[in-house]
Amino acid sequence: MIGTLVPVFFTLLLFGLPIFAALALAVTGFLYFLTSIDPLVVPMRMFSGMNNFSLMSIPFFILAAELMRIGGLSDRLINLARALIGWLPGGLAAATVVACLMFGSISGSSPATVIAIGTIMYPAMTKAGYDRFFAIGLITTAGTLGPIVPPSIALIIYGSVTGTSVGKLFAAGLIPAILIGGMLITYASWYSARKGYPRDAFPTMASILAAFRQAAWGLGLPLVLLGGIYTGVFTPTESAAAACLYGWFIGAVVYRSISMRDTLMILRNSGLLAGPLLLITAGASAFSWLLANNGAPSELAAALLSGTDNPVIIVALFNVILLVAGCFLDSASAIIILAPLMQPIAEQVGVDPIHFGIIMLVNLSVGMLTPPVGLNLFVAMGIAKMSLFQIFRAALPTILLMVIALILISYIPVISTFLPSRLF
Repeated sequence: MIGTLVPVFFTLLLFGLPIFAALALAVTGFLYFLTSIDPLVVPMRMFSGMNNFSLMSIPFFILAAELMRIGGLSDRLINLARALIGWLPGGLAAATVVACLMFGSISGSSPATVIAIGTIMYPAMTKAGYDRFFAIGLITTAGTLGPIVPPSIALIIYGSVTGTSVGKLFAAGLIPAILIGGMLITYASWYSARKGYPRDAFPTMASILAAFRQAAWGLGLPLVLLGGIYTGVFTPTESAAAACLYGWFIGAVVYRSISMRDTLMILRNSGLLAGPLLLITAGASAFSWLLANNGAPSELAAALLSGTDNPVIIVALFNVILLVAGCFLDSASAIIILAPLMQPIAEQVGVDPIHFGIIMLVNLSVGMLTPPVGLNLFVAMGIAKMSLFQIFRAALPTILLMVIALILISYIPVISTFLPSRLF
């Protein structure tokens, strides 16, 4: 069955159909020509796939990120990052990574992080004398920290399709995000020291406190999001809605940078961003339902486990599959299609579902950096005015660092499971 459905899906993609339409049409055609099931079940499955309380948090997280981006939080986070770490070799580059970590803890989205931080830091880095390829490559890769550091839209989708606790998944993403961020900062400082790039003066305590004061209201948003979840006051969806109210209050009342017209524009833009993602989720839900309904997970498990039940080999094989899938599918589609197939097999060979969720997320974060569908590359093209190939080539050194981090995360489970085991 997989041998029929998946090629049809990719063929439809090659003809230029949107991802959600290719998913839905592949399922409809399979039901119409190869089964006796009424194809009208497809829109029903698409609706039921979206009719999920956890998925309601996705448009809320997108709205919260837009509110904080338009509200001027990006500048304040960057100033704070420079005050904390700008004195290192290549301080501006290191501050870019820290700012991406901070903004990622608000947005949960990789492209949103690249836009918010990159539009400010790329001109600043090139003006300070940094090589433009190094600058855009670092920004493009650092943007992938957005969905890894909690909260994460991708982890919400993984939790909803596998029945895994979203709160535990959020906790599991924190140490891997810090690990990847630390590796990127180390590389940026080493490269900048070699090239003799400038660094900021060592900050005074007064300048650090001033930067904290400017960013304090914005930094309160992750506390609202994660504190509400971990204390049991909010579900992830409720915390996302609370974050939207908080973000609007900060931008409109505290910073006074969001007018009523801006609010309407932000609502419109957030709807345009969330709509396609939810449509893809709907199409992928019908696709994964058909796979599960026809026993595809059991078939795949039997085929894989007949060759080996060694978890090291199984995880390596899944990494290869996910890295290839990330080249052609966005994270939401890949998770909804592949997680129900892979997660039960991983669990059979002793891989914790929380750990496997982080493995899948980091793999697909690498996919955000690889053509032909790497969204971060397309966002970076608009920022740096470069071609897709130039952006990809510029990001290659940091992509290799991501792959090294992926190997560490895959085979050292405690990186992902330590915090969830302590908090829950």
